[in-house]
Amino acid sequence: MRFGVLIPHFGEYASMENIIEASRRIEEMGFDSVWVRDHIIWKPHGMEGTNITFVEPFITLAAVGAVTKRIELGTAVLIPIRWPLKVAQNFASLSFLTGGRVVAGIGLGSNPAEFAAAGFRIEDKEDILRETTEIVRLVWNSNGVSYRGKVFSFEDISIEPKPVRPVPLVYGGTTRASVRRAVKYTEGWLPGRIPLATMDDRLRLLRRLAADEGKTMRVGTIPLVRIDRDRGRARDGVDIRALAESSAGATHWVLPPSGGFHTLEDLEGLLVAGNPDDCTRAVEEFMVRGVDDFIVDLRLDYDRYIEKLELFAETVLPAFR
Repeated sequence: MRFGVLIPHFGEYASMENIIEASRRIEEMGFDSVWVRDHIIWKPHGMEGTNITFVEPFITLAAVGAVTKRIELGTAVLIPIRWPLKVAQNFASLSFLTGGRVVAGIGLGSNPAEFAAAGFRIEDKEDILRETTEIVRLVWNSNGVSYRGKVFSFEDISIEPKPVRPVPLVYGGTTRASVRRAVKYTEGWLPGRIPLATMDDRLRLLRRLAADEGKTMRVGTIPLVRIDRDRGRARDGVDIRALAESSAGATHWVLPPSGGFHTLEDLEGLLVAGNPDDCTRAVEEFMVRGVDDFIVDLRLDYDRYIEKLELFAETVLPAFR
């Protein structure tokens, strides 16, 4: 299992120190990757405060790539608000500058205002997604490319530099439809935060569809993590209801036996909270399910970001090395 970190390039804790300087420490701590989100119009969730700072993902990863040597740089995930040729150029340039340390996470997005602001219609979002995956693969591997799709068309295009090595495409989303898109369009599934019961349902579908297509899918997860040497402090103050409603796909989650998300245990998988032993056991639940990438999301504790990362690296990572 690889371990990544969602870095705070958004909200009140977005700063040069927390993005760039911390990335050096993340690499030194032994993490394998850093990840960024994507928005052009960002409306923070209740747990994220009200600050609308959002540093553009490609610029963020380019800065991080310049101060690191080993860790992968991933998007979790890009939404379809860019012309595909620009997406291809951005990822290829990032690959060129970082020795190929790039993972391209993509998704559909959920805010109609973002599509309008980018000049696209929300009704076209799945066509944009599909055509983007087709176009980036074409121009990453060939020159003199022509394409005629429902949304995008062009003639005789070449992009250089090409990626240093193949760029994995992974798809984000927690619904069963997201799993189908992941298998249809990409080589991986990165659902973000998702309860374990829902993940189990989706994994069964993913593996059946992947087997039908003869594909091996990379699987990741991005749970919220609250770690503290004192279990009580780690679990104190968690807004269960807010977390249960914090994802666009939450209405499609498998409900606990109680019929709703009422306790911290009901949020298992979506939230990893407790002392180091608790967190290690929680990570093991993902490992036995064949999850490849466990990405630590510390946004509930960004005010103590490095301290919490160091604790996780010191006490949890060694159990999986």
